[in-house]
Amino acid sequence: MPIDASSATIYLWRYEDGFTMKELLLYIRYGLTCVLYRVNKKKTLQYALELALIAEQLGWVFRAARSYYRIIKEYPEDARGYYGIAILNDNRKQYHKANDWYKKALEVNPKFIPAWFFLAGAAHETGDKQMAIECYQKVIDLDPSNFWAYNNAGSICEELDRNTEALQYFRKALEIIPRQHKALFNIGVVLSKMGYEQKAQEYYWESIRGYNRYPYSFLNLSLLYKNQKQLERAIVVISEGIRCNPNASFLYYNRACFLAITGNVDDAFIDVVRAAKLNPSFIKYAEKDEDLESVRKLPGYKALKKILSKQEECNE
Repeated sequence: MPIDASSATIYLWRYEDGFTMKELLLYIRYGLTCVLYRVNKKKTLQYALELALIAEQLGWVFRAARSYYRIIKEYPEDARGYYGIAILNDNRKQYHKANDWYKKALEVNPKFIPAWFFLAGAAHETGDKQMAIECYQKVIDLDPSNFWAYNNAGSICEELDRNTEALQYFRKALEIIPRQHKALFNIGVVLSKMGYEQKAQEYYWESIRGYNRYPYSFLNLSLLYKNQKQLERAIVVISEGIRCNPNASFLYYNRACFLAITGNVDDAFIDVVRAAKLNPSFIKYAEKDEDLESVRKLPGYKALKKILSKQEECNE
């Protein structure tokens, strides 16, 4: 059975000693900022924030936290210190702690948009979807041109099956950035759930025309064609998706399902191999997938399983 998409991201030159060019520049910036922090008393807060941000980028979590706590102590009326601690917790997936610190930042400055935005994300991670929507709505109230607040609120409404509300958010997002591929894709998801498959196809096509490097648009469009028994068309669409997104493992897997159904078992097996090379977990799906029963009977499939099993043992 094909695997559906859910609804609604630097190449660095590395020195021989292990530092990247980016890291080296950050070290230099950190050193210079330390000097300026000590000699320039008028811009102490600015430099303290800069030190914390650079430490974050270098992965010095405790040093960054120490800088933010210093800011909170010396400038308790500045929301950025509390916000910085919240972000550190958020990045470590400690979402409940992040929520508390975002709220502290908002107590200091209720109009601090970044805190509302990321509080929404953290609330969503903890399962409080209604709070997440309310926080995104607060961002919209403060900044009516914030595309991502509309888009993210719409995605959460879609998760809650509040489809009409989701469409309103996505359409508002498109008023801000017309033809934005993710908003178009999300409208397609909602329309498909509501049974308007023809309209959903139109939005998926529009999403692809806007940005063909988003593989989920190809996936969902091909699945609609499959559901309509238009397998040849589904194969054409997903093949174009693979051409534009050659590292999207799930596209190969789903094309394998389509090919197996149409009797192209050898080609289906080749796509299973490609999917498994990119993401070995797909072999577990293939083991139980009814669409790939004919593929599992091939001698090469058993050999593929043995190779992947040995790779897993080596990785362990």
